[in-house]
Amino acid sequence: MDRSEIIGIGFCLSKKHAEFMARAFNKAGIPSEFLVAESESAVRDSVKQRLVTKEITFVFVVDIYNEGIDIPEVNTVLFLRPTESLTVFLQQLGRGLRLCEGKEALTVLDFVGQAHQKYSFEDRFKALLSKSRKTIEQEVKTGFANVPRGCSIQLEKQAQDYILENIRDAVNTKRNLISKLYDLIEVKHQLKVREFFEGYHVTPQDVYSKKVTVVGLASQAGLLKGYQVDIERERLLASALGRLSFVNSRRWIGFMQKILPLILLGQGSLLHSLTTVERTMLTMLHYTLWGKGLGDLGKRFVSIEEAIYWAINDPRLYQELMDLLDYQFGNIDFVDKPLVGFEDEYPLDLYCAYTFDQILVALGRHTEQKRSSFREGVLYLAEKKLDVFFVTLNKSEKDYSPSTMYQDYSINEELFHWQSQSRTTEESLTGRRYLNQVASGGNVLFFVREYKKEGAFASPFTCLGFADFQSHYGSAPISIVWKMKEPLPGFVMKKTVKI
Repeated sequence: MDRSEIIGIGFCLSKKHAEFMARAFNKAGIPSEFLVAESESAVRDSVKQRLVTKEITFVFVVDIYNEGIDIPEVNTVLFLRPTESLTVFLQQLGRGLRLCEGKEALTVLDFVGQAHQKYSFEDRFKALLSKSRKTIEQEVKTGFANVPRGCSIQLEKQAQDYILENIRDAVNTKRNLISKLYDLIEVKHQLKVREFFEGYHVTPQDVYSKKVTVVGLASQAGLLKGYQVDIERERLLASALGRLSFVNSRRWIGFMQKILPLILLGQGSLLHSLTTVERTMLTMLHYTLWGKGLGDLGKRFVSIEEAIYWAINDPRLYQELMDLLDYQFGNIDFVDKPLVGFEDEYPLDLYCAYTFDQILVALGRHTEQKRSSFREGVLYLAEKKLDVFFVTLNKSEKDYSPSTMYQDYSINEELFHWQSQSRTTEESLTGRRYLNQVASGGNVLFFVREYKKEGAFASPFTCLGFADFQSHYGSAPISIVWKMKEPLPGFVMKKTVKI
């Protein structure tokens, strides 16, 4: 591009920085101006007009032009200041992406990446490649095959190696999270937990696996003036929020969003009008917050509502909880279904994820019962004529004994291969119950997860729904093929099929 054709914006860190850049460009024969947030409207309008008419070539800005400005003629963008915010990064990039007659391309020169130690290439590329199913590392290695149509990213070998090293080293440590919080509050002037997760390449698990909340991190960093987080309440909620960071049931999230404000306002009397299923969901919430039943808390609380109230009775931590629920709801990308015939009995929905405790509460079996009863992944509720299977697909010999290393996988969208406990024979009471399930009118309910743990947390189980006996072979263990009453959708099949 000829120098005379350039119309550019440079994003700077401070007024002094912008003034220096404009002076340096003018000295080099490139007419330039600078603007800051305090610049008067008349000055801003004048500079914009002179840029469009090419009286000047560049304008260097501080904390403006991120949004709310439309100059389609801009064909060059200079990144001269670091930002942890992907939203701000995309807004700044977007200043040059407007279509304009005679404009063939946008040139972006980033002078921050190699100079700024905490710069995350992975974050930037993820923002540009949101629809790619490959990892960013794979995209870099293969030349960015999935960039939007009409775009290209070209890297020299040395740059490629540097970026790959940066991606491998980029970890959301506690220190890095606090750094991103500084940037969030600098941009937004307040703590917004949902925007922290959405715009800063931070997952809820990145935070809660460190046994701390976002509010707690901000408090540690001195970003919340006059506020001191209660350590006991924060530790409790950090674990609870970690468990809630897997929740993807629209029904349950909606219930929590409705009931939590009522509890916080002390409107406990309204809870008497809850349906049986809603009451069960309230108990699920209690176990999720406390990790144990009311009886295991001694005489500290007289009711579940009181225990929940104590846990959320901090305005900032309560808001973080509500923001997380809002974030989880907004990230649900599949269509769930009710458990036909049981939707008014069990608050469980097809393809949604639940922790072990949440499932037991939903089925009416609170966790006061010994967990050893379910160590082999089966639970039989005789009064309901219901067998519940908890399947972990990818087992580690470290976590499971040889007698529990079963062969469980989906054959196709309708058939699921499952092995019984190693001691179960065709002639045993349990074996006959499995093989005669259809004739006896029993029900079999499947919950599946890929791995035992996801980072620091126990992995939740995805509800696959009910199944009927189809065929079997072998004994001790019995290998059974079950036919799912609802065909498995593609996103579930990707996890459960055995290649």
